Amino acid sequence: MNAFKRWIAGFGVSLFLITAAFVGVSYIHSGQPALVLAEDKDPQTKKDKPEKAPAEGEKAGGEQAPCPECPECPDPAKVVLQGLEDKKQAVAEASEKLAREKKELETYEAQIDEKLASLTALKKQIEEDMARLENKKTAKESEEAAAFEAKMNRLVKMYASMKPKAAAEIVNKMELSVAYEIFLRMREVSASQILAFVEYEKAAKISERLAFKKR
Repeated sequence: MNAFKRWIAGFGVSLFLITAAFVGVSYIHSGQPALVLAEDKDPQTKKDKPEKAPAEGEKAGGEQAPCPECPECPDPAKVVLQGLEDKKQAVAEASEKLAREKKELETYEAQIDEKLASLTALKKQIEEDMARLENKKTAKESEEAAAFEAKMNRLVKMYASMKPKAAAEIVNKMELSVAYEIFLRMREVSASQILAFVEYEKAAKISERLAFKKR
């Protein structure tokens, strides 16, 4: 039994020495250790494992592929200048718009002032026309009043020169308003003499109006 253990130990040592020698020879020839170990072979088929596909960004053979070119970064100074130009353009457009609106407002104000001036002139013309009409009306009324007064005075003289009874008969047939105007301008003595012969009811009405007029 002890001889068998010694044989096993000797066999393991011999296998280790053979493996080490093989690795050393492979390293000398290729510059890299050609390990023919279990991880290089498929554990089931005992064949060499297929080579791994090169990773993204690597070429076959382990070389690193060049990265794609990055987009050119904008110049901060250019960005600031462009922003200032945009603001300047916006300010210029706003100023131009305000200038147009101001000009339009000035045009509207001029039109409004012109219309106000026309309305003022028209109002003045209307007032002058109304004043002329009023003057004409007043003059006409004055003329009519003067003519009426002259007519009444003639009637007063005529009735005052008549006999009271004859004058009373004419007054009885006269309208109350006309009789009132005649007696209003007649002297009290002549009026009382005529009213004495005027119908009672009409004489009362004439006397009543004359009394209110004197108040």
